[in-house]
Amino acid sequence: MYFRITIPSLQDGKKDEAISFVKEKVMPEFDGTPGLLTMMAAITGETSGINLAAYESKEAVEAVEEKIQGVLSEAAGMMSAPPVIYQGDAVYGKVYQTMAKESTRPSYLRLVVGVAKDTDAVLSFLKEKVEPIYEESEGLQVTGAVFDGSSAISWNFWDSEEEMNTAVEKLQAVLDSESETELFDGSTIAYMGPVYAGKLFIDFNEGDTPT
Repeated sequence: MYFRITIPSLQDGKKDEAISFVKEKVMPEFDGTPGLLTMMAAITGETSGINLAAYESKEAVEAVEEKIQGVLSEAAGMMSAPPVIYQGDAVYGKVYQTMAKESTRPSYLRLVVGVAKDTDAVLSFLKEKVEPIYEESEGLQVTGAVFDGSSAISWNFWDSEEEMNTAVEKLQAVLDSESETELFDGSTIAYMGPVYAGKLFIDFNEGDTPT
């Protein structure tokens, strides 16, 4: 499974316009794209958002690159700067709740970006320290992670902000004990917010992994 994460920087006052653009233009335009497994969009602030798409392979993304660039060009007038884009093969993740194709449900996203000193060490941290917290958490829907060069991008979707916050306290404690500076150059950045648009093009079954 191959992921593409787009983090736009919106101009002041453009949030509602950007939400409408994604709902009315982007989602319908990519519906039925070969190899596209799911698309999700969350708003993480007055001037920030997250768009996340999962594809069967890197080749499936490359096949629609022209369409992607066309959409970004159309959205340029709403942005204060070019979007930050990360992409890569899944290195980690798990489905915690079965989600049927075409089904919809409330969802709250937390996505964390950091510059890894050693990607193997970060992956081990996810598997050994973070995953046990995920396993005992309530309301967790799905998790995932990719590396794009030295950038580490991990995410989790929750039934509610409250359930996410309960887990974040434990996750932060684990990160503090591990010493963030040992794993990352500088501080990690967390983006959090409600999913306002999304579509599943396949079934996601509990226990499935993207790797």
